[in-house]
Amino acid sequence: MCERRHHEQTGVCRRRSPERQARPDRNPTRGVRALTAAAVAAAALASGAAPAAAHTAQTPSSPPTPSAERVHQALPADTVEQAISAAESQAGTPYAWGGTGPDSFDCSGLVQWAFGEAGVDLPRIAQDQVDQGQKVSYGNAQRGDLLYWADGGTAYHVAIYLGGGRMIDAPSSGGDVGERDVHHTNLVGAARLG
Repeated sequence: MCERRHHEQTGVCRRRSPERQARPDRNPTRGVRALTAAAVAAAALASGAAPAAAHTAQTPSSPPTPSAERVHQALPADTVEQAISAAESQAGTPYAWGGTGPDSFDCSGLVQWAFGEAGVDLPRIAQDQVDQGQKVSYGNAQRGDLLYWADGGTAYHVAIYLGGGRMIDAPSSGGDVGERDVHHTNLVGAARLG
């Protein structure tokens, strides 16, 4: 006997043979369980509920588990401008490792101080500051975002992005706080505070 299958486009027929037919399941309850589970899942999906296996076990009194991805809104424009104005007011202040102002700054000390003047509380270390924001690429950076540089994974330098390829930072020993072009060596991206 010749039988055409629905998915075959050609006129080729397959012959049925007793050896090629599906053999009955050796464990009849396994097949019934699989069909029952499929029917329950289909009914749950049709009613708009997820199958029980997809639900997380939480007691009613426990808070929902936070998502691994955080969503941040950008700081208000006036807050960003206050932080930038504060940083710009320190132009010419000398760099000093560990400096938190107002007589000297290191890079993260300047960022912490400037945003603190605008009412934004940031941690002291560059990597911790970057972790406070939503990571964005340099191409998507906006005025007031924190630019950061890393070599091997941990941020070692941070600056405030001014827009137009410019930033303000406390560069390194022998330098002063000031506005300069963004340098791209080891630039990882930006972090948007919110």
